[in-house]
Amino acid sequence: DKVCGVCGDRALSYNFDAISCESCKAFFRRNAPKNLDYFKCAYDGRCRMDVSNRRFCKRCRLLKKCFEIGMRREYILSDEEKALKRQKIEANRYK
Repeated sequence: DKVCGVCGDRALSYNFDAISCESCKAFFRRNAPKNLDYFKCAYDGRCRMDVSNRRFCKRCRLLKKCFEIGMRREYILSDEEKALKRQKIEANRYK
């Protein structure tokens, strides 16, 4: 029984080098590459992060939680890396 380090929801495994739920994994993949100035917090970084309000403040979710628990931006695959990975998977299926 793993718990997401970002929002406290049920987690299945490690994602980007931290235990996180599927929702926070997808959020991190979409938002980590963006410029951090893009995100604003209406409450000066004092947002509480849990399952019920994780979607209300992107800045706090990304900065205060995702990066603090150790999620790593460099683990996000580029489009080329994704295509190469798919090719390897297909090649292994034929073996």
